[in-house]
Formats: sequence, structure tokens, C-alpha cells
Amino acid sequence: MAGLLKFLLIAFAVWYLVKFLIRLILPFAMRKAAEKLMKKAQQQGGATYTNGGGSFHYETFGKDNSRSQSAPKNDGRISVDYVPPKQEHKRKVADDAGEFVDFEEIK
Repeated sequence: MAGLLKFLLIAFAVWYLVKFLIRLILPFAMRKAAEKLMKKAQQQGGATYTNGGGSFHYETFGKDNSRSQSAPKNDGRISVDYVPPKQEHKRKVADDAGEFVDFEEIK
């Protein structure tokens, strides 16, 4: 009986210690991951990233992304690569579904 009580106490202590450590470490890890993503976006899109006072600030300037810079300009022409097939949106109701009545909500 004493062994079971000792195991439960140690298990609860470890559980609360892990929860406490996750609450400390997880925000730091998420902040670092967000900074890494921002730097990657900055390198790809020509933007600036500043971390002022713990909050993120991300601005883009006059640069477009790299695909639009390398693509030749078309003079008002539009090209469509894919057109999805049209689907008819008909409301399917069984013939014996009954009568539908419009109603107004009275307050």
C-alpha cells in the first residue's frame, strides 16, 4: 500500500513539473519558430521584420514576390490554365417531404 502511495505521489509531482516546464518553454519555442518563419519570408519576399518589445511587426515594401519579377508583363491579357467543370446546384427534396411554410419570428 505504501509503495502505491509513493508511486502516485511521484507520478503527480512529475506530471505537475512537466506541465510547469511546458508552460515556460513552449512560448519561447513558438516565438523562435515564428521568428524563423518571418526571416524566411523576409528573404523570399523582400520585407523587413522587427521584433519590438516582444511583439511581431512585419512590413512589406515596394518589392513584389520573385515570381512576378521574373514573369514578363502582359498588356491586359489574361490566360486561364484550368477551368473547373460547372456543377448544377439544385436542391434535392423528396416528393413526399411535405409542405414547406415560410415563417416570421415574432419577438
